Amino acid sequence: MTAEANTGARGSIELIDVTKRYGSVVAVDSINLTVKPGEFLSLLGPSGCGKTTTLRMLAGFEQPDGGHILVNGKEVQGVPPHKRDVNTVFQHYALFPHMTVAENVAYGLKQKGVPKSEVSTRVAKALDMVQMSKLAERKPRQMSGGQQQRVAVARALVNRPSVLLLDEPLGALDRKLREEMQIELKLLQSRLGITFVFVTHDQEEAMSMSDRIAIMLEGHVEQIGDPETVYEHPKTAFVAGFVGRNNFWQGTSTGTGVNADDGTLFVATNPEEHVPSGNDALAAVRPECINLVVDQPARSENQLLTTVASVSHFGDVLQYVVSAAEREVVVLVPRTHASRPKVGDRVWCTWAAEDVYLFSARQAEVVMAEALTGA
Repeated sequence: MTAEANTGARGSIELIDVTKRYGSVVAVDSINLTVKPGEFLSLLGPSGCGKTTTLRMLAGFEQPDGGHILVNGKEVQGVPPHKRDVNTVFQHYALFPHMTVAENVAYGLKQKGVPKSEVSTRVAKALDMVQMSKLAERKPRQMSGGQQQRVAVARALVNRPSVLLLDEPLGALDRKLREEMQIELKLLQSRLGITFVFVTHDQEEAMSMSDRIAIMLEGHVEQIGDPETVYEHPKTAFVAGFVGRNNFWQGTSTGTGVNADDGTLFVATNPEEHVPSGNDALAAVRPECINLVVDQPARSENQLLTTVASVSHFGDVLQYVVSAAEREVVVLVPRTHASRPKVGDRVWCTWAAEDVYLFSARQAEVVMAEALTGA
């Protein structure tokens, strides 16, 4: 542990070589992670990747088997949850059904012995933050899921933590309400300046809310960066497949691209990873980077003759699934696209060399399987 790590800034978090095991299973594998004060950081990954275990160690519900966890510059291993400067909002809000909204929010303060006059002031302020003041006397059963979620956030914020931990708090909401709450949570976090650590398996949710995203797999961090960086420059095939969508082709490296197993030739001008010629490799192209054209283009690389298999409408974009050489390729085009090929039409897919991601094949099979299925 370095002296630089122990900054002491309120809202700062540091995980240094943190490991957590359950018997022979390594849930978190010696991860290092820094969260800046006032940052909205999301832990993103599939089920079993270690993101919730990491959050529970930060909260104090689990203890690490190795490494150091610092909150506000102070080590918190062995410190119980109620003595840490953090609060947690869970997916299941766990509100007391027999208490009103105001009583639920006040509960933690009363347990700490906060004076009654101060409790009333702080509860009123917390409810105002989440726009729930008018429902202060309602019981949980009289409210919608989104309203209960706001109460759970207010109950956490009333304790004035420097860090708020959120464990998939929007998972139980329907899509429309979830999208509305994403906006509300981000605005609330920006206004309060509190550090948020948000756990989710929904990449769109992480992309829309986060200052930075830590993508996790099998107990370690595959990549961490701002949403644009992890989307535009994925470091591994797993990240490329998990954050957004990608079309993948396996084949052999040509040094500057891939000769795919189906005969498609790829040229990549700025590959994410250099793969020596002759080695097994993987090429990836995002659906929105593929153009659909009726006439055969002049160049010989980065093009594929296909047949339209299906067309789906998603508001401002159209999703085409085209087939070639016993495989399917997903293409996204604007609704205003010049041509509208129909199912059964023959079309050419083309893409620019700078839109090709190139990866080596040395990654584990489970990584490839998850990336190829978009898990």
